[in-house]
Amino acid sequence: MLFFICGAIGAALLALTATSAVSAIVRGVLGFIVWGILGYFGTPTLGFNFVFLPFMVLACGIIGIIASAMQYDSRPSLGGIGLTLVGVVWLFIIPIFTTWSAFHANEYHEIIGEVQESRFADDVSPVDITQVRTVNERLARSVADKRIGALGSRVDLGQMNIQVVNGCFTAVDGDTQERLCFDNELVWVAPLVHSGVFKQWTHGSTPGYLIVSATDINRVHLVTGLVQTSDSATATNPRMGGAAEGTTSVSNLELRYFYSGGYFGYNAVRHLRENGYLTQGITDYSFEIRDDGRPFWVVTTYDKQVGFSGADATGVVTVDVQTGAIQEYTIEEAPMWIDRIQPESFVQSQLNDWGAFVHGWWNPGNTDKTQTTPGMSLVFGADGQSYWYSGIQSVGADQGTIGFVLVNTRSKETRLYTLRGATETAAESAAQGHERAVRASLTAGNAILYNVNGVPSYFVTLHAANGLPQMYAFIKVEDYNIVGIGTTPQEALRDYQIELNANRSVNVDDLVERESFEGIVSAITTERSGETTFYYLMLEGQEGREYYAGPAVSLELKWTQVGDTVELVIDDGENRSVNILQFDNQRVGLDD
Repeated sequence: MLFFICGAIGAALLALTATSAVSAIVRGVLGFIVWGILGYFGTPTLGFNFVFLPFMVLACGIIGIIASAMQYDSRPSLGGIGLTLVGVVWLFIIPIFTTWSAFHANEYHEIIGEVQESRFADDVSPVDITQVRTVNERLARSVADKRIGALGSRVDLGQMNIQVVNGCFTAVDGDTQERLCFDNELVWVAPLVHSGVFKQWTHGSTPGYLIVSATDINRVHLVTGLVQTSDSATATNPRMGGAAEGTTSVSNLELRYFYSGGYFGYNAVRHLRENGYLTQGITDYSFEIRDDGRPFWVVTTYDKQVGFSGADATGVVTVDVQTGAIQEYTIEEAPMWIDRIQPESFVQSQLNDWGAFVHGWWNPGNTDKTQTTPGMSLVFGADGQSYWYSGIQSVGADQGTIGFVLVNTRSKETRLYTLRGATETAAESAAQGHERAVRASLTAGNAILYNVNGVPSYFVTLHAANGLPQMYAFIKVEDYNIVGIGTTPQEALRDYQIELNANRSVNVDDLVERESFEGIVSAITTERSGETTFYYLMLEGQEGREYYAGPAVSLELKWTQVGDTVELVIDDGENRSVNILQFDNQRVGLDD
């Protein structure tokens, strides 16, 4: 279909440039073949404010003029001249008035929508130390490649996408079945794609996809099938992985439609173009699995808001990787398992336009102009939502930020946090430059934003030469000299919280709630780290939280027993592991 539509348009345009009936037929046939092939393999958007159509008109006009000039004793191609003029006006003149920022600065400034100034501690979920991302894309791809094993001669590993999965399903890997349960967990997922067009012709489909935990490098799953239960089957406890009672059957996965690694009618872009999306902007193909394990391509639909520019998401389309079934949703209607609707490139461009045109187009002094810092991170909150994170810096700045933004990847809700501090690049350098990282010759990965006791903090994984994570670091956004480092995320977080408390000159008090309270000790244990012994307490009525401190906080810690009444002063950032700032045991009284 795509071949015939593009070919028909090209044939009609080139035929218009002919000066005789015979020439019109010849040019029409050639135009049909050439433009049909270009359209089929290029999969363009045939919309008025997309460049392919005006480019076709201009190119056909120029080709017609040249072809007529090369013919012996031929007349000038009036059709070619006309198409060339239309193409020039459409491609170059019209955009001056409909797209140029000099005339539309305010529209560019407002595409991002309302940017709300917010308080970081109120809006961002605190770090869950069990869910910090320690596995980057390169490492996930490396372990996934090894997991494919013998299948590697038949298939390749497709693009990896990070997402939150929340649900349980029974996965099949060959003859093995395994119940997989995810509780708002970060995972990398990637399809198995054809390693070439001949493999597609031979096999027709690929046998499944890979899941790699983003928090545990040892958790890797090859999924080649899903166990399905009949409608009458009822799970005893599906959230906790309980087995279902009733009739079950194994459905082997047969992946056929791919963004890359799919050919001809099984290319996901071409499939959408030929099924109703020829004039609609579509972009950002993301491989995601539904909470029941079924794989889909998630594709953003978009329109141009300012002439030929100002791309803005309007909704999302899902393509069933196995059947090719297409379902379209508005942004508001999109199912919750879809993490990403707003493409990174759109958000970054809109944020830069918002900062660049803060006082209109004419601003030679760059007054109040801002831009995003290099690179944008995808971060996840404990609310199950994902966000695009970017630092915001003044135009011309280098290592410093004036604040940062979090943009909801579904709704595009944008919140600005005014906070001067380090860029991601500076934070990565600070982690890599720590003496412990230098001694071990470690390299820093990408900095990811987290909330530690209400304090905006970067988290960085430090890798050895083989790519495996060896150490972890937290870095304060406001002051990248405050670094906590350890061989586990828990140790790094503990070290970081101690560093924060040791540097009270960097005011944390306005970001967190200082709390003082009494409690009865229900359990106490110790842990040794280097030369220091740390004391961990659990209190009655405070299930799910632990409180810890080193001996420097109070001499009374080592004499504390179960049943003692103690008074604690903490910064309540809602973390599960809470650093004690002050401690008093009413029974012991050594600090009086």
